[in-house]
Order: sequence, then structure tokens, then C-alpha cells
Amino acid sequence: MRLGIVAGIVLLGVLAGCAPKPLPPDPTAEQLLAHGAKPIPRMALLERLTDKTVYGTFSVDTNTDKAGDAWTEYFAPDGQLWYRDRRTTFRGRWHVPDDRDELCLSFREGEERCARLYELGTTLQFISAAQGPYQGRAISYADKTADGDLEGFVPKKPEPRKRRQRK
Repeated sequence: MRLGIVAGIVLLGVLAGCAPKPLPPDPTAEQLLAHGAKPIPRMALLERLTDKTVYGTFSVDTNTDKAGDAWTEYFAPDGQLWYRDRRTTFRGRWHVPDDRDELCLSFREGEERCARLYELGTTLQFISAAQGPYQGRAISYADKTADGDLEGFVPKKPEPRKRRQRK
């Protein structure tokens, strides 16, 4: 009986040693893949993002936001991108290049930033493709996606004014 218990403990120890290490807040693509994440190809990116509101969280400190800060984006079908975080709201552009499985965004600065997206469970991890300290690391993740412009980012066109009829 004791031999069975010892063998069980040894087996658990071996299996625990084979399990991937816990993910850091800013995992690399390789770390995500080791945890079973799946890269999202170009056509699936278009389907997953077009006319969707995406709710996410920063994984790292950036120039303007801190790790843990929330953000929301709306990906309009015409390529407009609407963005909001705790400090600001602005409009930019989004597209998925024909030759890459990446999402590319252009913001106020006019600089284009691209990321590869990986699906891990119910979250989308954004791995930066931009040159710099975050290249190849997850800069943020999204844990909720909803159809349409749920946050009312896109300004509504004014209703035409009705003309008064003369008597």
C-alpha cells in the first residue's frame, strides 16, 4: 500500500514538472502556444473584429497607461477605429494586411502599429509586432467582444428637420 502512495506522489511530481510554467502578464507567442493558444489567421481576424466592440486590459505599462487599465475599441466596417481608455477617446484606422496575419492600427500619431492575435480560452492576446521594448510580447488582452457599436462611439447623423407647412 505504501509503495502505491509513494508511486502516486512520484507520478504527480513528474506530471507537475511537465506542466507549462504559469504565464507572465506579458507572455511571448511561444509561451502562449505552450499553453494551448491558437494564432488567429487573417480571414478569422476580419470576421472576429469587423463591426465589433472589444473590451480589453493592458498587460504592461505603456507611455500613457498602466498594466491593468481597461480599454474599449470599436472596429467599424469602413476601417475606422474608435478607442477609449480611462483618460481619452479618439478615432483612428484599422486593417488586416493582405500578406500578414496581423491587425494594424493607426492612431493620432499617424504611426501604424501591428499585432498578432492569439486565442487562449476566452481571451484574445495582442502580441506586439512593433519595434521597441514590447516587440514579441503581449501588450494587452481582450476578454469580451460584442456585436456592433455597443458604446455609441460613432456619432449619429442628425435627423432631417421637418419643414413647417404654411397655412
